[in-house]
Amino acid sequence: MIREPRFCQFALVQIVPFVAQFPIQYLNGKKDCRIAYRHFIHPAESAVRKLMILVNGRAENILKWSEVAYDFYEKGYDVLVFDHRGQGYSQRLLKDHEKGYIDEFRFYVDDMNKVITQITSQYQYQAQHLVAHSLGALISAYYLANCDHQIKSAVFSSPFWGLPTKHPIRDELILNLMVLLGQGRRYVFGKTAYRPANLHTNELSFCKTRMKWMNRINRNYPELSLGGPTFRWVHLCLIAIKGLEKILPRIEIPTLVFQAGKEKIVHNGELEKLTALLQQGELITVENAKHEILFERDPIRMKALEQILAFMAK
Repeated sequence: MIREPRFCQFALVQIVPFVAQFPIQYLNGKKDCRIAYRHFIHPAESAVRKLMILVNGRAENILKWSEVAYDFYEKGYDVLVFDHRGQGYSQRLLKDHEKGYIDEFRFYVDDMNKVITQITSQYQYQAQHLVAHSLGALISAYYLANCDHQIKSAVFSSPFWGLPTKHPIRDELILNLMVLLGQGRRYVFGKTAYRPANLHTNELSFCKTRMKWMNRINRNYPELSLGGPTFRWVHLCLIAIKGLEKILPRIEIPTLVFQAGKEKIVHNGELEKLTALLQQGELITVENAKHEILFERDPIRMKALEQILAFMAK
């Protein structure tokens, strides 16, 4: 499964026609926010139906996750992937569509529950599994703890369970003050509208060809791009992170947690402690990987995919 040297060619020849078979669909989430999802379905004659639910991170989109969906589909899974409110193909929440904003964190969870409930009520799945990345892992933790579901196992890749800040107390005070002063819709200091990832210095992945493809998606579909987070987004996510110590012990299913060895996007200082709170948690460090493990160089992502499949086959 060597794709990296000619990834754009692979995407155009394999991924694009694959995706075209399964149109994007929409439903109304909390407060009638339009939520986009794509359901990759095997032919009806499949004897055993199993579902892989992919929960993406901040500023990501369904199209970006098509390669991961393709890989799990090839392994016999139907795949469900959706965009969170305020990003991707889903409805934006501000007039300035570039700003990373959320009205209420719990609405992320409500939307996720509605998408999964709709799909699983239409199809009978013998097994359901979940792979969540970064922000998606924070949302999924609350979903698994608080919502009725039939998911058998979960993988959290580079979970956004810690805020990367050098001055936590000071920065939290600034967040609270800016929201209190009605500035929640402003970009946090230092963040701007969307900028393409630098292929050489980005902190997302060492794989230049995959990063080049991500930039191409955002260039060809500018409506999908998203800039930096706003004060309200960070404020509400920080509250959710602080609640994890009560949430994680309520997750009953086997859970595998990946942390990237070269992580710079999220803070992993408490990750070992938080993973230990899971009833059936296991933590693995993916050496020589940046934040986006499933979009890393071929050997790294292939090994991670093999570990996910083996974990879910137990």
